[in-house]
Amino acid sequence: MNLSMGEIGSTPPASTNDPNAVGAIGLPIWLWIANRAENTVGPIVRSASDGGLTVSATGTLNRVEWTLTDANGATVGAITCDGANAPGTPYDGRNSAEPSPTCGFGADLNSSPGTLTLTGTAYWVVEWQGGGQTGQIDVPAQSNSTQVRIGELQALVRD
Repeated sequence: MNLSMGEIGSTPPASTNDPNAVGAIGLPIWLWIANRAENTVGPIVRSASDGGLTVSATGTLNRVEWTLTDANGATVGAITCDGANAPGTPYDGRNSAEPSPTCGFGADLNSSPGTLTLTGTAYWVVEWQGGGQTGQIDVPAQSNSTQVRIGELQALVRD
């Protein structure tokens, strides 16, 4: 099944993808799995047969745990998105002050400037059936990380 975390999508975008990308303190951060495929967001179904026995397995993305850490390794934000919300919602250009409808850090958790490490850890459940039996397979967690930059906006008001 080759289950994976997938590529991280976020607002602001990863600084490795766009070196000029900077998010602003106090704005929500949207989170999603960018390369959506059956092995990154599920469900994925596979079957195998041998000697008259067929076994089918279905992999489902159960949840994604997201952490945001500063340069010292301190966690500045953590959130779990589960069930149908686990893959998140790609940012669609709407008002940047609007939180993600499914998965993201609220504006209150976006208060640390600098280059931060964003890590997504996917947890999958694989259920199988065949030969009159059923079961569940423990799948090791799959992680992916990237860097995002957060800065402060300052405004100058002139008369």
